[in-house]
Amino acid sequence: MPESMYFRMDCPGFCRYTCLDFVFAVVGVFAYLCDVGSDLSVAAEFYLHGDFAWFGLVIGLMVLSSTVVHLFSWFWFKYDQELEDFKSQTSAERLLFGGGGRLKLSLLHAFQLGFLLRHVSAIEQGFGVWWWGEQASYAAYVTHDLSMLRLLEAFCESAPQLTLLLYIILQTGHARTMQ
Repeated sequence: MPESMYFRMDCPGFCRYTCLDFVFAVVGVFAYLCDVGSDLSVAAEFYLHGDFAWFGLVIGLMVLSSTVVHLFSWFWFKYDQELEDFKSQTSAERLLFGGGGRLKLSLLHAFQLGFLLRHVSAIEQGFGVWWWGEQASYAAYVTHDLSMLRLLEAFCESAPQLTLLLYIILQTGHARTMQ
């Protein structure tokens, strides 16, 4: 692979952002939405079959992990705004907030939509680097934040949820299609 496909550690800051990074940012949005959709469908199947305890546990794990991820996202947004080179708002934020508002950003995170805004922001920043040749450092920075948030989500939701579903399969003696 060409050297441009790799993140170079000797580069000051985050100076590498490739087309592949942009593609992964776009795919990441769809993977996130599919993950949420599949979790909701598993919860709905438990609810429809009258397994309210399992339904509650699946929803509880989703809410807990989403809350942890959004808390980290919000704290990182607060930290980012204090940086010198922070690009104050993406067009997605300007469209949602009309030009301002830490309070509005806090509300968006409270309604569990901040992570999705981060994905939109990463796609916008990546498109700017890829199409218009803008500086790549902030786009790479946002992409790395998203990677860390997805990793947090995996440890907070996916691992406990997998353990729970395996326990349910062993306890009941059969696996349902959505599991």
